[in-house]
Amino acid sequence: MMKKYKIFLIGVLSLLIFGLLLPQPIQAFMVLLESPIKDFFLRHSLLLCVAVGITQGLFEEGGYYLVFKTMLKKEKSKETPIVFGLGRSSIHTIFDFVTIFATHMSIFGCLIAVVGRILSFGALMGLTLIDYKSVTNKRVVYLALSIVFHAIMNGVLYANELELLNVNNNFDSIFMICFSCVVIIISVLICKNSLSEEA
Repeated sequence: MMKKYKIFLIGVLSLLIFGLLLPQPIQAFMVLLESPIKDFFLRHSLLLCVAVGITQGLFEEGGYYLVFKTMLKKEKSKETPIVFGLGRSSIHTIFDFVTIFATHMSIFGCLIAVVGRILSFGALMGLTLIDYKSVTNKRVVYLALSIVFHAIMNGVLYANELELLNVNNNFDSIFMICFSCVVIIISVLICKNSLSEEA
């Protein structure tokens, strides 16, 4: 049985590989390199947001699914997805908190952003549990759900970043709070359903 710190490190490395290293060049190709693809997305910004969301969702959730299916396939403990998720989610959360405090928001803006990021941490843990259950229960539909959730989250946040949504300054935090609650609830329901199937 693998030690917990190794599973945690695999979670961290998985985020760096599947969350940054692999999707970023594709996303850069969509928006930075002069090409017909960049021209297309400049004219269709909403489709760019969809493409960015799907790319991130496919690489991250698909990558974690592969890690559970290969590197961690012998790790059947209930702690495995939690420790892996802590590795994955903690790096996300540290980056988010640094970003919050670097932007010099109002006290209310900062407070709502912190709540949003804490719930986002819970949502990322929930997505990790869904990926794990997809492997252990042999349910590819769970993986698809996880990818769709991640794609929606990233796509909406990117649309807000591009100012395509005509909303107030705290929209990203309010969206993260609401959407994270939905993801957390659904991941808990999937885990409960999975436990009843195993019983």
